[in-house]
Amino acid sequence: MAEEKQDAEIKIKEAARRVFLAQGYEGTKMRQIAEAAGVNLAMINYYFRSKEQLFNSIYAETFSQFIGQVVQLINESTPLEVKVWKIVDRYCDFLVENPLVPGFILSKQRVDGGEFFKKLDVRGVIENSVFKKQLAEETEKGNIRSTDPLQVITVILGSLVFPIMAQQVVSYVGGLDNKGFREFMEERKQIIPEMIMAYLKVK
Repeated sequence: MAEEKQDAEIKIKEAARRVFLAQGYEGTKMRQIAEAAGVNLAMINYYFRSKEQLFNSIYAETFSQFIGQVVQLINESTPLEVKVWKIVDRYCDFLVENPLVPGFILSKQRVDGGEFFKKLDVRGVIENSVFKKQLAEETEKGNIRSTDPLQVITVILGSLVFPIMAQQVVSYVGGLDNKGFREFMEERKQIIPEMIMAYLKVK
């Protein structure tokens, strides 16, 4: 019985994630989720009391995927340049495979004013990260210029998220098909770290 309950919850959440990602909170009806999951509305209401509760559950899991990899990488004890390359590489792969996630994350942020980010203390995570300490140490040694870690992280995220969210425009301007767009994103794995390190290094 417990296994059946878990399977039903997983099925509902997987269907809800697909619908919410495609249509957002406001555009999604519980009936659509029920149809996508192959269950009735009563079953969804049994496991999740409301659309809001189901959405918040999906959002929390999706956000953890979205930002969790970056948090893990900025706290690794790898050299600074290697770390920048790894963050770009890992995050680029995630976004290419999950192109609807950035819009989904930002849609809730616009509604709740970033309350979810505050609850997770994202600022504290960056402030106490190994990455920030490495930047400070390299600056003190005279190897790089003094830089706010948020600037570096924002450059990485923005440089990857924008082309994903504007894929149709980028593909049109570049005359790219799906394969071509993936190759374009692979090329960004090389360009972005080089740009960041070129800026950081003292001439």
